[in-house]
Amino acid sequence: MNASTPPLLLAAEPAPSTDDIRQALQQILASGTFARAPRMCRLLAFLVGKKLSGAERDINEYAIGLEVFGRDARTYSTGEDPLVRVQVGRLRERLNAYYRTGAAGDGVRISIPVGNYVPLVEHAARVAPAERRRQMLALAPLQAIGGGAAGEPFARGVNEELSAQLYATLGGRMLRPEAPGNVTGEPAAHRLEGSIRVEQEHVRASVRLIDGSAGHIAWLSQFDRHGELGIGLQEELAAAISTGLSAYLLQLRR
Repeated sequence: MNASTPPLLLAAEPAPSTDDIRQALQQILASGTFARAPRMCRLLAFLVGKKLSGAERDINEYAIGLEVFGRDARTYSTGEDPLVRVQVGRLRERLNAYYRTGAAGDGVRISIPVGNYVPLVEHAARVAPAERRRQMLALAPLQAIGGGAAGEPFARGVNEELSAQLYATLGGRMLRPEAPGNVTGEPAAHRLEGSIRVEQEHVRASVRLIDGSAGHIAWLSQFDRHGELGIGLQEELAAAISTGLSAYLLQLRR
């Protein structure tokens, strides 16, 4: 890859310290965006507190329902009660609103990736919006090939799983091609695209990473999986793609 190509921002600098994270949390909770939203404050404090204590495995929908929102363990069912999902969605929106004010400055940014309840904590980006777009990864939907009536729904499920997993890694630095930021003349540094071939209980994903500046293929790989066309296989395939891509990106940084 051309050395002048802006790299994807993964782990360009050490992770924020515990003190920096606590300070960022207190600034958020005391801000005008959060000060009058006690539910949001309790939820964010709980999630960040669990992360700081190393108890990320305890961050799940059921635990949040019990410990943050006081649901009764004898009757609480996450399948029937969407409270946590709704409130976490609102928390994401409120955090986005907070950062749109520019309050983070050059400090620490806390976000809740889509499809995950574990907070993502990173240094606030120190680049201009246009430069930030050039450093983003654009994710194009993987196209279904074959599979009859089941092929297209299966591919859509893989796209959703892959989007969630990459967002958990890259956060706001992932950009879908159809998003407004990608049609302003400031393309993302890289674009991930490809296809999913479905044949009964055998699926093959062919994915490639395109260098946005040079236009050539920077990385190409295929992933084969066997099994019933369901959520489990979608998750497995998405995880394999995400792991393969991450390994390649980390190798670039050596």
